[in-house]
Amino acid sequence: MAAGLALATIPGVAIADDGPTDRALSTFREVAPDHVANAVAPEAALSTSLDDTTATVSEEAITIKSDAGTVSLVAPQETEGVEYQPVLMDGGSALIAIVIDSPAAGDVFEFKTLASDESQAKVLEDGSVLFTGSDGSFKGGLATPWARDSKGNDIPTRFEVTDANTIRQHVDLANVASDAYPVVADPWLGAELYGRVYVTNTSQGFIVTTRPSGWGAGYQGVGNIGMWWAHADEVKNKMPTPGNWSLSLQEQLYCHIAGWPVSANPDYDLESWKPQIPWQDQAGSKCQSY
Repeated sequence: MAAGLALATIPGVAIADDGPTDRALSTFREVAPDHVANAVAPEAALSTSLDDTTATVSEEAITIKSDAGTVSLVAPQETEGVEYQPVLMDGGSALIAIVIDSPAAGDVFEFKTLASDESQAKVLEDGSVLFTGSDGSFKGGLATPWARDSKGNDIPTRFEVTDANTIRQHVDLANVASDAYPVVADPWLGAELYGRVYVTNTSQGFIVTTRPSGWGAGYQGVGNIGMWWAHADEVKNKMPTPGNWSLSLQEQLYCHIAGWPVSANPDYDLESWKPQIPWQDQAGSKCQSY
């Protein structure tokens, strides 16, 4: 795990102006994993929102503003062989598409991070980046990085947090064939892990139902365990009555985050009457603790 990064401060939010270029956006859509490409906002949109979080893009940066504060990611100056394109995404998130046209671009891409208050950033085991406030509260993050060449081959990539208000994305171009360019990668910034949370009363108790946002869906698996607490806090605080949250509901949620079960149903249903069973012991019952 990388050392924490203290983010620089900014006074406000960037306002969207120019839309994504046709070339960069079309290249990004062709190469990106389906769950990423399908989350791109309409080109005419100036912002997207989910609950209290709003995403905007400018010509050189992406910004996420929520009740927890503001975080921005600023693209580097373009150099030979690389183009950076901020892209607005659904659900109050945004990314910067890195379109690498040749090895001349190098293999390290450095983004300046800005925040509205004292914040820290660190890399988690799954490769994602977690942003926390000075009080330890969740402020957002960068989804686990990916990179692909034009033929759809996955390219090794990782984030690095530095002590100079920067996040670096390393893309290993050593084995990319000359006819497999461009290579595309993206730091995807967001702050809302879940959409609406609603509660249904039954004769046995109540069911808490929620669904990960497009950005939040990437925060799954045990490699993400270092920020599961943020998942629980968000679902709890979005309930009509947060005081009804329990350790049983929390362990059911953790089971779903871990990836059990793999199901076509994207919703998480958490049932109040289930006993408290550790998440790792619920796999056999597909996260239905009995």
